[in-house]
Amino acid sequence: MSLLVASSLVAGAQWVARLPGPTYESPTEGSPGFAGFVATFLLAVAVIALAVSFTRRMRRATHRDRLRAEADGADTAGDGVDAPQVAVPGAEPSASDGGDGGHPDGAPAEGPVPGQDPR
Repeated sequence: MSLLVASSLVAGAQWVARLPGPTYESPTEGSPGFAGFVATFLLAVAVIALAVSFTRRMRRATHRDRLRAEADGADTAGDGVDAPQVAVPGAEPSASDGGDGGHPDGAPAEGPVPGQDPR
């Protein structure tokens, strides 16, 4: 196996030696010069600035989504499970408990409902 690798390296080196070298008609033809360097540098700076800005915005959006999900999870923590309702003797069920507000005819309770904005 090593003989095959060695012969491939020797053949490759001989092939590379036969290739002609670079042929430039003028000394500045192979290089874009200072203006090309400045343009490439400014392009690289702009790409890096855009990448940093994009990353920062994505972090903010992810953080906001996480906060919203946590807030929604806290608001609806018990929605999926029906907890047993414990009746307190002498207490009337309120509208927020899913009852009819304590009215025999099912009319809504008068006054502000606890936990809701009175407006």
